[in-house]
Amino acid sequence: MAGHTGGLSVRMSKRRAARSGSADGDAGTAFWLIAPALGLYAVFTLLPIAATFWLSFNSSSGFNTSAVFVGFDNYAKAAHDPIVWKSLVHTFVWLAYHVVMAGGLGLLLALAVSRLRTTQVFFRTAFFLPHLVSLAVVGVIWANIYDPFFGLLNTALTRIGLGAFTQGWLSDPALVLFSVNLASSWQGFGLYMLLFIAGLQNIDRSLYDAAEVDGANAFQKLIHVTLPGLREVTTFVVSLAMINGLKGFATVFVMTNGGPFYQSELITTYIYRLAFQSQDHGLAAVLCILLSLLAIAITIVFNRWRARLSQ
Repeated sequence: MAGHTGGLSVRMSKRRAARSGSADGDAGTAFWLIAPALGLYAVFTLLPIAATFWLSFNSSSGFNTSAVFVGFDNYAKAAHDPIVWKSLVHTFVWLAYHVVMAGGLGLLLALAVSRLRTTQVFFRTAFFLPHLVSLAVVGVIWANIYDPFFGLLNTALTRIGLGAFTQGWLSDPALVLFSVNLASSWQGFGLYMLLFIAGLQNIDRSLYDAAEVDGANAFQKLIHVTLPGLREVTTFVVSLAMINGLKGFATVFVMTNGGPFYQSELITTYIYRLAFQSQDHGLAAVLCILLSLLAIAITIVFNRWRARLSQ
């Protein structure tokens, strides 16, 4: 009996050793399989991030010039630069505009299109098409629409007897940020519409039947069934819209280049101005870090919000 027990212990030890060796082998194989991807990630992501941090502590006036270590001078310069603060405020206003206009329009169109039967595919495709157009092209199109003399918008207002409402849409400091964001939102609402439509399709239809039995009208079903059913999709769309809003560069650059008088300047456009026009790479690196921190903060906040809603 003792010999049998000893033999069993030896066999179990061998099996554990075999499993351990197999696990070590699998881990080694997995490492070599992901090593090329890790290498590319390190070269094209981690290395530029590290270079940006290093550059933020140095003074460099060009790509071919030597960098001089200046410590936190670039951070102090950013804190005392009024255009930095103005562009930061404009960035937050831009985010709010984009969430409300692009996200809100996507929700309204999703509610309307989802009720269609025979033409739903057509309208889904038609409304999504602007998303396939690059933001630079969108900027050119809408700059012509906003032209104060020959643009479609002012011409249409004049033709229907509303000439008093014609504006210099891109030259008025009070209107320029809204006008440019409207163009950007027109390009982006189609994606959010499709996300909301997918969310609407996942709502249990029995909830609507129960609401009808209770005598709920269409508005009450929207408030008490549809919108609660879209909570997770809505948080995702809002976070996606804010991240996309932080990348608002191409439309502003093409349509106004941050003008007039920096009234449409965003963090992204000011980074470009500093890095490629003023050749102040150190201050541009500081603003890149600031932009990254904003994106990380938005992602963390909305991930926690989604986690609370899903509980």
